[in-house]
Amino acid sequence: MIKKRIKYGCGCAVLMVLVIGSLHIIKSKIEIKSVIDQTESASLNPVVYQTVVCLDAGHGGDDVGAEYNGRYEKDDDLTITLAVKKELESLGVEVILTRSQDISMDNAPRAEYANLYDAAVLVSIHRNYYEGYEAVNGIEAWINSQFLQEDELLAAAILEAIEEAVPKSTIRGVKGGTMDGEGNYTINRVAQMPSCILELGFISSDYDNTLLDTYFSDYAAAIAQGIYTYIQTFCT
Repeated sequence: MIKKRIKYGCGCAVLMVLVIGSLHIIKSKIEIKSVIDQTESASLNPVVYQTVVCLDAGHGGDDVGAEYNGRYEKDDDLTITLAVKKELESLGVEVILTRSQDISMDNAPRAEYANLYDAAVLVSIHRNYYEGYEAVNGIEAWINSQFLQEDELLAAAILEAIEEAVPKSTIRGVKGGTMDGEGNYTINRVAQMPSCILELGFISSDYDNTLLDTYFSDYAAAIAQGIYTYIQTFCT
């Protein structure tokens, strides 16, 4: 399936910006910075009030996601998503949510919901997990490996904003495809607009959990700012 590129014009500008890397890439901090630096020459537009952003809080209901010491991923996903929504709305961006309560949803309908409302971008917010080794930490974003140009710029903008807002965060980079190297995650495969799955630290890491709890507002504002920077630059 070919992703339609946004009716606000996100696609054309992006094609001239980024050189496609390998399908399964991990962007270093320097590489992420260079991606954002390339957008500085593009003229920023005033707030695009008609641009719709779709936020997806991962998991929900019976699907708790990852769990660590009584902490459930589904709860973190929803809490941060609601905070990002508030931040984006303060910037004049219309936001729709796939879920605003603790309900179960399959992944495909989440992306289909964004498609139905012709959203400019879809960002799915999750927490990561690594069993048995809590020293593993950091924030990463997963994109559709077939659409690296636009999706990568969206993901990189968010990660860059997070790195600036919370420098103690470990930025693991932008990755294409899936963790097992086969295909794409459903959200990124079904979405018909630039999309990414943001893994906001490891719920299995005490370090990442402390950072999220301590700098919660900073993380929410940074995610919103990254999305806002992207849509201002490319969704005119």
